[in-house]
Amino acid sequence: MFSSTSFPLKPLIIGTMTEEALGYVYGELTQPLSPLGYLTVGPILFGSNFSAIAMRYPPEGSGDQRPLLARLVTQWVFACPTRVLAHKAAAYSYVFGYPLHTMGIINAGICEARACHSYELPFLFQAFWLNFTNADRYISQTLATYWTNYAKSKNPNHPVKVPLAWSKLASQSEKYLNFTDPVQITTNYLMNDCNFWDGIGYY
Repeated sequence: MFSSTSFPLKPLIIGTMTEEALGYVYGELTQPLSPLGYLTVGPILFGSNFSAIAMRYPPEGSGDQRPLLARLVTQWVFACPTRVLAHKAAAYSYVFGYPLHTMGIINAGICEARACHSYELPFLFQAFWLNFTNADRYISQTLATYWTNYAKSKNPNHPVKVPLAWSKLASQSEKYLNFTDPVQITTNYLMNDCNFWDGIGYY
């Protein structure tokens, strides 16, 4: 993946949400998914690789398996391919796990007060500023500062002061900027899971 690009990969900022696929899975599967349903849907999504996947991620209990499936899709479609690209491009990589409370501004469904796909954007562009709590505004201002610093200097750490120094992702030290309250550095995020998915391969 990305190994045969015909153009140089530039340093960039790239990252994922902690619940990236949740809205997609619940949008497609509107009813609870039984363990048998999980074992039926799995091969449709993952093909012949699902036997190995099911051994690592068997059904969880006897109830709804959609949270498990959402976690797998988040890793396979979003988080782990992003890690591959981040290594290739010497990227500043982030994880965004801070929940968005939409307060009815949008119909969020299962994603209300969660960290679903694209839910960092209202914080980046301060779209719900008037409805943000102080904690929301802290996340929003911090996120925007890193991004605008990068736009100005190609380094998210300056010229404007930031809470934590953000280093590029390196294979020997996978450090991510984790947007939660407070912002923190997370090391080796999903590393064991992503090593597994690297072996399975991506879409």
